[in-house]
Amino acid sequence: MASDAASRMATDRERALVARVRDDCTAFGELYDFYLPRIYGFIFRRIPDQSIAEDLTSTTFQRALENVRRAEFRNDSFGGWLYRVAANAVVDHTRRDRHFVSLGEVSEEDEPGDLALDALAAALDRDQLRRALLSLSAGHRELLVMRYYDDLTTAELCAAFGCSRDALAVRLHRALRALRTAVTSEAADVA
Repeated sequence: MASDAASRMATDRERALVARVRDDCTAFGELYDFYLPRIYGFIFRRIPDQSIAEDLTSTTFQRALENVRRAEFRNDSFGGWLYRVAANAVVDHTRRDRHFVSLGEVSEEDEPGDLALDALAAALDRDQLRRALLSLSAGHRELLVMRYYDDLTTAELCAAFGCSRDALAVRLHRALRALRTAVTSEAADVA
């Protein structure tokens, strides 16, 4: 059993629960309880409106329940797949309402608590990093945020982006290279 503080559910436990969902509604309840705060936080960082984030979280879990009960559902990485469903819900909402969602809307209270990201933020001026991230393509920015801010594993990222580990490695390398170039450019603009 995963603890509440764990960032992700044990793979074997997750797969077993997904396999039981068709026959046992408590199995989905356990998945829901574990992933609810993570998915809500993921959505809220992109759409910082509580009621909209709650609605999109609800939509995400409704879609999840409908899909995991299907016989053809692939039980590879439920968590990664769930993040992809949540990301699609955010995109659908954004297109529907024609609002621009950006990292620039993140407040100081929403800054990452992860040690690696804290070290990066301490080493670089936050405004400089934010501007550099905003200058990246949406695909690069989303990948970097999901990997380093949301702390998704390689398997979860592969599921979220629908790609192989090798393709993900290439995408991540390109995104980091683009960020490095953008940070260098921002530093040159400041100096």
